[in-house]
Amino acid sequence: MKIIIVASVSKNRFIGKNNKLMWHLPNDLKRFKTLTVGETIIMGRKTFDSIGKILPNRENIILTKNTIGFFKKKIKTISSIKEIMDFTYDRIFIIGGEKVYRSMIDKADIIELTLVHKKFNGDAKFPIINRKNWIKVHEFFYEKDEDHLYNYSFIRFEKKNN
Repeated sequence: MKIIIVASVSKNRFIGKNNKLMWHLPNDLKRFKTLTVGETIIMGRKTFDSIGKILPNRENIILTKNTIGFFKKKIKTISSIKEIMDFTYDRIFIIGGEKVYRSMIDKADIIELTLVHKKFNGDAKFPIINRKNWIKVHEFFYEKDEDHLYNYSFIRFEKKNN
């Protein structure tokens, strides 16, 4: 099973503040949708709460200790990272938040990163990418424009073969 992390990160590694993204980049949202539609996505409960709904055309799985509350809403849940490792999917996409990223970064095969070229002050950070374990496969830089307030890059990292 391939484990793919998808994240949007500021220059100083922040991913959110008060359970919300701190920027709006339409092309990042389009890329996220392109990567994840038709796939299985896994997110923590706080990330699910910030989105506020099941993302359509994807199998949504919520990592939470309170599986009973979600069971009533007919949302698929798991209660541990170990359960992810027991899945038999071809691939899964990890979409946040901080704790889930931290727990999964060493288990991941690919990181699909949107880097926002600005520093923000937040309360949730993306883990450090240890460059000894990862190789940057490509990076596409985009200038800010009328729809995007900040410069940004789409970057793919792949785990090095050991």
